[in-house]
Amino acid sequence: MKEPLLQVQDVRMVFRNKKQEFAAVDGLTFQLEQGEILGIVGESGSGKTMASLSIMGLLPEQGVIASGSIRYRGRELVGLSDKEMCKIRGKEISMIFQEPIMSLDQVFTVGSQLMEGILAHEKVSKEEAKKRSLDMLRTVGIPSPERVFASYPFELSGGMCQRVMIAIALSCHPRLLIADEPTTALDVTVQAQIMDLLRQSRDQFDVGIILITHDLDVVKDMADRIIVMYGGNMMEMASREQLFSHPCHSYTQGLLRSIPRLDASEERLFNIEGTVPDIRNMPAGCHFCTRCWNAQERCHTEHPALVEVEPGHFVACHRAEEFRKEGTAV
Repeated sequence: MKEPLLQVQDVRMVFRNKKQEFAAVDGLTFQLEQGEILGIVGESGSGKTMASLSIMGLLPEQGVIASGSIRYRGRELVGLSDKEMCKIRGKEISMIFQEPIMSLDQVFTVGSQLMEGILAHEKVSKEEAKKRSLDMLRTVGIPSPERVFASYPFELSGGMCQRVMIAIALSCHPRLLIADEPTTALDVTVQAQIMDLLRQSRDQFDVGIILITHDLDVVKDMADRIIVMYGGNMMEMASREQLFSHPCHSYTQGLLRSIPRLDASEERLFNIEGTVPDIRNMPAGCHFCTRCWNAQERCHTEHPALVEVEPGHFVACHRAEEFRKEGTAV
């Protein structure tokens, strides 16, 4: 059997101080195949970004992986030194960060930032690195690549900066690309262009993609499988077809009902009341219980296990089997 590109097994990522630790990601388990697009969805504070930074080995201060395993092409990443991870980041695994204008260095030209990664990981001359950089700018659909190559990030639009970020991320032909909210602050037309560009990158380079977003509608036409996270936990994981046809977790149902639709019969858009709890004050039972309209008494005291309700469809809910039998739909 072919080995998965990425295997994340029971990862617990915590923030520690001298007296306590608080889990930002708890028990996350999934795998990604080469050429697959996996969507990770949830509100701000659900643990999506911390999960991606755990894979990249770029955790903030006081953040550590307390337990679990992250294997890339069979190689364990947890515990690798910064020097070893630097050889993987950018070359094997790349990441598109939120807010491209902030992620790019404003005092260096686009060309110098593109060439930097190529020269760091590839044994090529500066002339070859420049040629590859210009080719990559063309690949991501940037007009007048020579002009953009010589430009500074602050001279470009948000959408153009996002294309530059994708060009940098793909410049060394990585096998795994993590895109963290790649369409944030972009207008709808540019969002669609960026999504098309990611899909084309998958098709052209056979890249495995983890697409992180707060919006299920963004991954509806993109992802092969989708993980729904909340409060650091995986609430549901299923194929795109399974998740959109019969979601089995109340949180997933709420997210789907929150998507504006032209044919909606309800006068008001559905709203999940409340906010994601702080990681320092999570409920003892299901992390979603304080906002869940289907919660029962045990939901407040017992943490639900992740169960497979049908092949490939996993749900962490005490009532998952009940919802599945009822055929609960959005």
